[in-house]
Amino acid sequence: MENKLLKNGIIIFMFVLFVFSVSAVNASSNSTSVLSLSNSGITIDYPSDWGYSHAVSSDSIMAISKLSSIDSFGIGQVNINVEKRPIEGDFYTFVNSTYQSMSKDPDYELVSSGGLMISGKDAVEYIYTSNTNGVQREHKAVWFEKGGQAYVLLYSAPLDQFEDNLYVFDYMLSDIQIT
Repeated sequence: MENKLLKNGIIIFMFVLFVFSVSAVNASSNSTSVLSLSNSGITIDYPSDWGYSHAVSSDSIMAISKLSSIDSFGIGQVNINVEKRPIEGDFYTFVNSTYQSMSKDPDYELVSSGGLMISGKDAVEYIYTSNTNGVQREHKAVWFEKGGQAYVLLYSAPLDQFEDNLYVFDYMLSDIQIT
């Protein structure tokens, strides 16, 4: 009888140990680490299930995309692009003129705009939608000035994926380093 209890205790212990080890393996394989990318005095952190991608804009200094969204041309369908442009005149006039010209194009619709702070700097945020070649996308752009240059962090995704991935962009903004 005592042997049977000891065997049952060992079996239960082994089962519990097995369950804990499977849980630990699953937890470590589902977690993502944080990576960093720096260029032109801007450092961003992003999750490891995102990575480098090609940017469509020639003003791009950094581009990352959700790895599962990168197409055969290396362009991410869910992406965050950091661009740097020389300012022509006043910063706010420069930024606002970009969206004034977009308002005349029926393929773009401004959703909201306003001011905010990132890394101790005044910034301007624009959220808008686009319809290009039948693909509807939502965009969130945050602009700031540094050293006579206008910088924009632009998050873009198809409408059905925008909200699900917005947390990455928001995390980047909350942790961005501007030097």
